Amino acid sequence: LAHTKLAIIPNGLKRVLRTFIKLQRFIGNTFKYKHLTNGRIEGLNNKIKVFKRIAYGYRNFQNFRTRILLTNKLYLNGLPITQAA
Repeated sequence: LAHTKLAIIPNGLKRVLRTFIKLQRFIGNTFKYKHLTNGRIEGLNNKIKVFKRIAYGYRNFQNFRTRILLTNKLYLNGLPITQAA
């Protein structure tokens, strides 16, 4: 497909091909580094979504943020990681 004249390729397929070419390096990395996954981040995102559902009605954002940091052990020496760095 890369050698085919662009004029005969539909616009939708051109867009897909451009995206594939742009992300080709990253797609290759998924095969090269099979032991690396984003599972931990996805799990954390899921926990935060659950907390958001449970926390409907929290009076302020700081309480919500503190609960997320404490339940996921995202603190360092008693301070949230974002403030300790």
